[in-house]
Amino acid sequence: MKAFLRLLPIALVLAALFGCGSQVEEVVDDSPKVVFEGKPDERFVGTWTSEDGKSTYTLKEDGAYNLKAKIFTPGGAMDTESSGSWAVNGDRFLIKDPAGNVVPYTFAFADGKLTLGLTGSMKTSTVLVKAP
Repeated sequence: MKAFLRLLPIALVLAALFGCGSQVEEVVDDSPKVVFEGKPDERFVGTWTSEDGKSTYTLKEDGAYNLKAKIFTPGGAMDTESSGSWAVNGDRFLIKDPAGNVVPYTFAFADGKLTLGLTGSMKTSTVLVKAP
């Protein structure tokens, strides 16, 4: 009986560590990757500022872009800057950052403004006004 009582705490610890744990499932991202294909379109070339004034995109003829933005966080406003490549492929405006991440946008021109819409699960849009 004493041997059983000595082994009982060890058995309980082992059961707690290994017997009651949930299985870890590996998550594989199998969503299709957006391919960066297309070319610069002269309608987009220039400097564009968001209507709220928080971001400015400079789109160059050679397909390079620069984005300056003000991001608001609980700790206060923060200025950010990024650059990369841009292109148009059919009805999509594509942005590619230096890490190779490609973000597709829908686009529409109306009344001298460019509206970029995020596709996928984050359906938001940004209205840009071209600098004179």
